[in-house]
Amino acid sequence: MPNRRYHIHVVCADNHQLLVLDSISIFFQGRAFLTYDVSSKLPKASLYGRQCIDACDYALMVIGDSYGTAQNTGVSQMHLSYLNAKAKLKPLLILIKKHHTGANISRQLQEFTSMVTSKTDKIYYYETENDIEQLLIQAYYKMVASHQIGAGWVRVDEEAMESNKPSVSETLAANLANNRMTRQENTVAPTQSMDDNVSKPIVLTDTFEIHYKAQAYEGGNLTDVTRPMVLAWQDVLITLIKMPATFSSYGLQSGINRLIATRAEVYIKREMPNVHAVARCQISQDDLNHLQRQLIAANWIQLTTYGTRVTQELWKLTFYAKGLLGEKKTAIENTLIPIPAS
Repeated sequence: MPNRRYHIHVVCADNHQLLVLDSISIFFQGRAFLTYDVSSKLPKASLYGRQCIDACDYALMVIGDSYGTAQNTGVSQMHLSYLNAKAKLKPLLILIKKHHTGANISRQLQEFTSMVTSKTDKIYYYETENDIEQLLIQAYYKMVASHQIGAGWVRVDEEAMESNKPSVSETLAANLANNRMTRQENTVAPTQSMDDNVSKPIVLTDTFEIHYKAQAYEGGNLTDVTRPMVLAWQDVLITLIKMPATFSSYGLQSGINRLIATRAEVYIKREMPNVHAVARCQISQDDLNHLQRQLIAANWIQLTTYGTRVTQELWKLTFYAKGLLGEKKTAIENTLIPIPAS
């Protein structure tokens, strides 16, 4: 039996697919420690799920025949846990049940499954609980190899215990315990503000490169162009501050596109002097996804309430991000973003 285990939180619909969940438990016995989402009917279900995701090394989501019990927010605990795992950037393994044609699947489950599959290509499909073991043998070890997050929990060698001699496992276990204690001390309780917990701070004056597409109009002709652009993080923060209190990922994309548009026409006209107009500036989807992950990791944006539609995620600017500009916020908001001279 291996002596190294990780904590895996299982995201699932409450009281559903019990045989599948049992098969998962059997597979991970000796491989990992598991926690599961609990019934949405319990008042502390969301708190428990959030705490488990904060503490876990990996997340495993199982989507079967049920969306789960919807909470007051209109979404189920499975949906909430999925969003929390994404927001926390947890390595996520997704199992989805194959449904035969004509299966009676709820609209909420269809929309949720569609949202999940559109945002990742690392999905494994099963038909019955008998498929789980063979599927996980491939999927689990591939995930661990792709996301090496540390030693995990290490079992103390029995022989070393009998001889009272320190073993490699004991040393690793002691180091891991210290690391775990440090991580717990640095983790803010769910009832407190998460705004001061910055995992990957960003320097406002630093710059980064993105790519965008635009349409250039020249002499009645339309040309599609793709260009790189360098942005400063301060420009991004100003853009975020000018956005509504809560916004969707599409809203974030629109805000960044507007930021790009303030500069793209000048840049493109320098290269193409006969261009008389530039329109439809859009950041590349890959760069947008990367930018959003960086904003989450730096604690600039966080998930907030959820929209009435199952597929809608809403974000807000954190207190930490707002405080970065401090007293300069009002002055900067009223200042046009400068365009570098040629």
